Amino acid sequence: MRRYGRMVLISLGFFAMTGCQVLTGGNVFSPRLSDDTITTSVSQAMMNNQNLINVPIHVETHQGNVILSGYVKTIRQSDTAGEVASKVHGVKTVQNNLIVRKW
Repeated sequence: MRRYGRMVLISLGFFAMTGCQVLTGGNVFSPRLSDDTITTSVSQAMMNNQNLINVPIHVETHQGNVILSGYVKTIRQSDTAGEVASKVHGVKTVQNNLIVRKW
């Protein structure tokens, strides 16, 4: 009977440790952000960046993949827009279709 009790305790301990690993491992319980939320967050981040003030950049999001389009005055603005978008939570990839041209 003692031997059976030890086996039960060892088994319960094993299952308890396995359960803890699942609960603490990665983004198992984090909800995926909606495309609208990501688009809004990227647009807000662009407006808050000193190099992108008054630059009309169109942002679209499809399954976490962000597409930037529009016109910018410098390559630096284009690069900055891509960097800003890539740092927003929920963004998987950034497709930078911005066109550099003088207005």
